[in-house]
Amino acid sequence: MQNVEKKFIKTNTISKEKFLAQFEKESMEITVEVRYGWHKGVKPFPLFGKESLASFDYLVPWLNDPEGPLGVFGEIFWFCKKSLFGYPYKPEFKVGKIYRLRVRPGKFSDRPRFRYFFLEEVLEENVNLFKDDTVYKNARDRYYKDTEADAYEMSVLIGRDIDIRKRKSISQYSVNNVITSFNAVRFADSGKARMIDGILEIPFDDRDFSCNRDIKLKAGSIIKISARRRTAREMDNVYILDKLLETDIKDDELKTLSTEALIPGKWHIDGISDFDVKNGEAAGKILWKPSDDTSEVNIALTCDPDNPKSAALAETHLKKILEDKAAFEKNVYDAMAEELSGDDGLIETWEGETEGDVKLTKEEFVKRLDITDLWLKHDGSGSVMVSLDEMFTDHAYAVDINADGSFEAQGLMG
Repeated sequence: MQNVEKKFIKTNTISKEKFLAQFEKESMEITVEVRYGWHKGVKPFPLFGKESLASFDYLVPWLNDPEGPLGVFGEIFWFCKKSLFGYPYKPEFKVGKIYRLRVRPGKFSDRPRFRYFFLEEVLEENVNLFKDDTVYKNARDRYYKDTEADAYEMSVLIGRDIDIRKRKSISQYSVNNVITSFNAVRFADSGKARMIDGILEIPFDDRDFSCNRDIKLKAGSIIKISARRRTAREMDNVYILDKLLETDIKDDELKTLSTEALIPGKWHIDGISDFDVKNGEAAGKILWKPSDDTSEVNIALTCDPDNPKSAALAETHLKKILEDKAAFEKNVYDAMAEELSGDDGLIETWEGETEGDVKLTKEEFVKRLDITDLWLKHDGSGSVMVSLDEMFTDHAYAVDINADGSFEAQGLMG
């Protein structure tokens, strides 16, 4: 059983023998990508007699299961002597390269999903995962996660030139794609042309998506496609190309809507403010406390998905919040306090010289909070950013608003 409370020691405060005793005797093979390695100008590795304890941080981003036996990231160690010429800590590992290694796993980890290994042998450098069927299947599964199974037939106006014929596959463990925007679409099932801020992803590689290698499109052209819609919350109107059905479509209404969508506009809310409308959002500022010039809050209202020139649906939710700001603040701050409070009900800040120096009651904590940003979607969901009065250095705090009116703390930001 892992001892998750024990601290893994990687300094020369212990002997080399005690350091090595933190690893299992049996070795195993792992394949990892170097995320960070020592380079000139950074603090040297700790010395153990005449030897240095070298290490690099690794990633295993091609695993589908983040709770897998190797975790998703960690650190690999080895002992070496400083050389007179060249890189002083042999062997040399290059950031971004993939290696197959023989290692001894650490007996425990003191960080969630973080693993320690001791290097015994470099088995292969510059590992090529492109032809690994398991890695490729994992990449496809991740790419289509939170994506509808059925495809829509639709026509869109392409926002930029696209030429995939000479593009190289860069990532070995994720699907390569080209992304373009569109701001008007005609869905075949309804026949209606709609002004929508959207994204089209075109996947390509030399395997299942090799058919997209011949795609060349010019900005401003209209194409007919079948595409699958992403369903993740933060991916409204994002589609993955399924098939390119036809190019150079003639559709004057779609072209006119695309042109109008790019023209900045204004949205006025009586008794509140004027908002600048652009790229599907109405953005502006209000005073949260009308008598306090320092209580300015940035507001962003996502426009009606059928017409990004209109913020009408999000406006309704903003007005409801402003009618009872105290109740809204209470819901936001309660969610934060519940997430940050310890077992004793107190909130431990980062203000003291040492950890745990300053603890606040919920009431003391809430008095120092201020809402700085509010973003609302047409269904009433959105997010709030809260200033923490330097209780957690320069971090702010994010709270999500769900469409059902509930609040969910997301954590420190910045």
